[in-house]
Amino acid sequence: MTYVSISSVFEKCHAVVNPDRFYAACVFDSCALPSLDLECSSLQIYAAICADQNVCIDWRSHTNGVCSYECPKHKEYRACGPSKQITCKSSQQNETAVKQVEGCFCPNGTMLYDSGVDVCVNTCGCVGLDMIPREFGERFTADCQDCICLEGGNGIVCEPHKCPSQNKQSCNGNGFYEVNEVNPEDSCCPIVTCKCNTSLCTTESPKCTLGFEVYSYIPSDQCCPVYECGKYLFVDKCQNCFCTNEVNVSTQLNVISCEHVPCDTYCEPGYERQSVEGECCGKCVQTKCIIHASQSSNLILSPGEFVKDPYDNCTIYSCTRLQNQLISSTSEITCPAFSAESCKSVSGKLTLYLMYKLVHPTPCSVREREDFIVYKNCRSVERVVMTECEGTCGTFSLYSVEANSLEHSCSCCRETKTSTREVELKCPSGRSIQHKYVYVESCSCQDTHCNIPQSIDVFPKYLGYFFIAPKKMKY
Repeated sequence: MTYVSISSVFEKCHAVVNPDRFYAACVFDSCALPSLDLECSSLQIYAAICADQNVCIDWRSHTNGVCSYECPKHKEYRACGPSKQITCKSSQQNETAVKQVEGCFCPNGTMLYDSGVDVCVNTCGCVGLDMIPREFGERFTADCQDCICLEGGNGIVCEPHKCPSQNKQSCNGNGFYEVNEVNPEDSCCPIVTCKCNTSLCTTESPKCTLGFEVYSYIPSDQCCPVYECGKYLFVDKCQNCFCTNEVNVSTQLNVISCEHVPCDTYCEPGYERQSVEGECCGKCVQTKCIIHASQSSNLILSPGEFVKDPYDNCTIYSCTRLQNQLISSTSEITCPAFSAESCKSVSGKLTLYLMYKLVHPTPCSVREREDFIVYKNCRSVERVVMTECEGTCGTFSLYSVEANSLEHSCSCCRETKTSTREVELKCPSGRSIQHKYVYVESCSCQDTHCNIPQSIDVFPKYLGYFFIAPKKMKY
């Protein structure tokens, strides 16, 4: 790379500083101690001397990245910049009157906050220990301190964060203890709650007299169980049993009466209650599809059932079971494009065998829309005009009398001409990047392959057309 010093890159400096001795020294160094770093240092020294003579040379961009200069993300490299950068703490100065050096500088439109604080700011305000720039008058919370950025050289002033008063619960009950939980709305102000730990309970189970059995229950506002000697007996968890005053004549023992635990038998529409092992009342299990039809109440369909929309004959709802899962689907019947020639009968009068909707198809064309372009967290400043293909293309299944079969024709609306455009994106760090995106110029209908189902049911033929519908369809 020694040739760079005598090339056109340093041409502006040749008249001010003779490059011969620098070139000779660079050649000697590269031959005696072959090292790219040493060659870069020689060029750097020459460029620095040129800068002292007010001749700026951006030479690193001509070394194919060998002599690159790394800068932190919030700064950018400049071949020549003021040795004393303008900061919020210093007065404005004429950059041409200051010695020029290469290095890392704040992007245009920003300045260094202070010589000892390596932060670039848009406007002079405050910078705290978190190294985040703040504007004058801005209030924020840091390390559970309420802070404000003040003007007049006062900087950031903080005071302890004030937590709102809360209704503290009493945890004096047996088995309760206090727990500080994180407040999702304010992490600096924990929420004090009471938790139950039955291992802390001190109550013991009593010994009951003959004929009575101990039983326990936990009141809703307590943590520890309450033990009592009573007439209730445990036989089965699905039965409530108790000892009656009636005496069995043969055993001379009191008769035990049991009744099943009361269950809520109601299930939502589409669900049925089924028994579950280990549970007394079972649970509601979905056995039918629940479909939210347009302009009507929910439709309840059994697996394998098809039904039309009550308000739209061209919409079909269906329910299928796949691997123990219920799947509901909605299908819309699309009528072929209306053609008067296709509907002429022998007498010349226009007739239609079947028409679900009379539609006016939109031809395939370019559609414009405006939206923001986002790429790697960078976003365009304004909405960008983007284009896409949209519209209807001819697709049909036509019965051929000669071939005694259905002939298929499929086409889709696709782009025929595109171009590449550029847009400027702004990034959270403040820098800007150029991004390319595809712009659709024109669209047209293009033939594509038709996927033919293995089996179909057809309506009766009329004028050479078949209208295809799924099996089990109800009309």
